[in-house]
Amino acid sequence: MKVNDMDKFQVTERINEVRRIFDDPQADIFDVPFEIYEEIKNPPRDKDGYVHKYYLTDEIKGLIEALTG
Repeated sequence: MKVNDMDKFQVTERINEVRRIFDDPQADIFDVPFEIYEEIKNPPRDKDGYVHKYYLTDEIKGLIEALTG
């Protein structure tokens, strides 16, 4: 599913999945620019703690779609 078709609950869930992948020592993730890594680890959130799709860059949206299918 495309990130632009998701609501804030789905986006938050997917970004948390990507964070778990990044934290997994068995994951074979490399060559990720520091800015992308930082945005995944500390995404901008609303006052309730949710990540909205319009807070994310196109690179992050693509990464979410690629890693969470």
